[in-house]
Amino acid sequence: MKKQIINIILLIFIGSLTAQNNAEMNVDIVLNADYGWPTKIIINGTTPDDNTFLGISLYPYNITDAQTGGRHSNMELKKGSFHHEINVDQPLLGGSFEFAVWGKKVDKVDCTLDYCYWCKTNGFHFDDLLVYKSGLLNQMKGYE
Repeated sequence: MKKQIINIILLIFIGSLTAQNNAEMNVDIVLNADYGWPTKIIINGTTPDDNTFLGISLYPYNITDAQTGGRHSNMELKKGSFHHEINVDQPLLGGSFEFAVWGKKVDKVDCTLDYCYWCKTNGFHFDDLLVYKSGLLNQMKGYE
């Protein structure tokens, strides 16, 4: 009986953790119908709280350093639905992307990491990853 009570308590606790992190994100790639190359990325999602952040990293083809070779940006999200569109320009064709919804922004003065590239460069880093998506911006075969 005692074991069953502990299991029930654990299930309730795990259920409440899952319910708190119900952030979602969908990524759609719009293709040029004649050539099959991506022309636009559409990001839609929902966040459970205010003060969450969408991190955007775009990588041109053939970069050697993801930190310095990528295009990085972010935006603060409000509770509820969000929508963002990105035009894919020529240098990104054949490259890749990473999008993440983060639950916390850590200012440089509060960073406890020994060496944090993001804090050194931007004055902050993100923590508490809620959702992550990545993909390639390649040509779809059959369109050429």
